[in-house]
Amino acid sequence: MIRTQQDLDEALGRGESVLDVDSGPEEELRLPRGAGSLFSAVTVHLHGRSRMAISDAMVMAHDESTVISGPDGVVTADGSATVLGSGVVNASGRAHVVARGSASVTAWGHARLELADAATARVSGEASVLAGDDSRVWAGGLAQVQLGDEAMCLVTGMAPDGGVGIVTPDAVTPGREGQVHRADGSLSTLKDPTTWCQMFHVAIDGGIATVFKAVDTFWTTAWAVRQKIFYTPGTCPTAPDWEDADTGGGLHFSPTAFQARQVVRSCTHVVSCGVRVDELRPLTDDVCKAPRVVRACQKVDD
Repeated sequence: MIRTQQDLDEALGRGESVLDVDSGPEEELRLPRGAGSLFSAVTVHLHGRSRMAISDAMVMAHDESTVISGPDGVVTADGSATVLGSGVVNASGRAHVVARGSASVTAWGHARLELADAATARVSGEASVLAGDDSRVWAGGLAQVQLGDEAMCLVTGMAPDGGVGIVTPDAVTPGREGQVHRADGSLSTLKDPTTWCQMFHVAIDGGIATVFKAVDTFWTTAWAVRQKIFYTPGTCPTAPDWEDADTGGGLHFSPTAFQARQVVRSCTHVVSCGVRVDELRPLTDDVCKAPRVVRACQKVDD
């Protein structure tokens, strides 16, 4: 069992792949960058009231332990563990998460979340969320979400014996599936292009939204090449089969480069494209379409 920073350093030096830590709250252990990354296959288990700061490690936090995570950290927390910072967090039990930056949190059970900056969370069960700044929440089950500042919440589902509760400075509102709530009490849905962009923090400049497309070596996709559509940097493609409807033809995009890669996992490049917000049509939670690109495609990765 690792109890001190020296114990931790020595275990890493021996190349141990599973690190069990029970150090107590009086000492904050630090895991060096790269020491516990995905590629070095090190798994850290925090027990008791241990406290550890990480940058890019993968940590399992149990009992009443605490993790201070950097933006590249991956933390799974259960029991009454606490996670502070950013990165990717999975929380269950009565875990407490204070997330900021561009943190991405998935929580269920009786987990408690506090969101700030542009953090996002997907919650279910009886999780409770205090969402501030420009944070975003996707909530289902019996989750309770308190909204402040510019935070928004999409209700994704309801429990058989109740549903999501939305708390704003002026009211407590029962949520309905498909509704997007704001702190000022206004309601919308993801069918509204502006709301869709705002939920995903899509940049809008002069009525032009920046969305993303994953493409192959030839700047196209298996479907698009049959339509002679190419997303070559510097060009503005137009859909030959546009239909102003929730389904059908058009140029399909994702709200972020990461989500674009998830759609086409074998992609070679990702490009950003500018489309008019008033022409954008949301199709699903994370896919939209447009008839044309009005601000030229640009490569955003190698």
